Formats: sequence, C-alpha cells, structure tokens
Amino acid sequence: MKKILIKKIELFTLITILFVFLSGCISLEKNMNIEYTFEWSDGICSNNNDCKAIEFGCGGGHIECTSNEEEWINKASTCEVVMNHPSTKGFKCGCYNGSCAWIKEV
Repeated sequence: MKKILIKKIELFTLITILFVFLSGCISLEKNMNIEYTFEWSDGICSNNNDCKAIEFGCGGGHIECTSNEEEWINKASTCEVVMNHPSTKGFKCGCYNGSCAWIKEV
C-alpha cells in the first residue's frame, strides 16, 4: 500500500512540474504578442541606425540589440539556445523612445 501511495505522489509531482513548465512556455509565447521588447537590448538612440543587432557567443548563439557595439563583440556566452529570442519571433532591432529595442515587424 505504501508503494502505491508513493507512486501516486511521484506521478502527481511529475504532472505538476510538467504543467508549470508548459504554462511558462505558453506565457512566453503570449508575451511575444507585443509591439516591442527591451529584452536582449541595451543602449540609447535617436534613430534606428544607432542600434545594431550584434551576434555573440558560440558562433552567434545570442543577439543583442545595442548602441554599445564594442561591449558585445567577442563577448562570451553560456551557449544555451534561446528559444523565444525576439529575433526568431518577427522582431527587428531598432530605436524605440530613445532606447534600443526589438520592434515587431509589420
């Protein structure tokens, strides 16, 4: 009887962890229904030409939208895959209200 109870608890824990993980993934996708984001960006700007999409780490594994190019060129990264990076969701690096940002392409 104890073994069955432990198995049920393990199954419940596994299902709970899976639910939390999947709901987090879904919320990340919902966040990509925005017009702009400051994630993976830094720097100030006055127009789109001031901001550049700089690839860095692991052969371009990450992209930063920045006006501070020199800070990101040859920078190391942890080499993980960024599943919900704005560049993979239809966003383009540009200037938004004086800050570099990822702006949704129309």
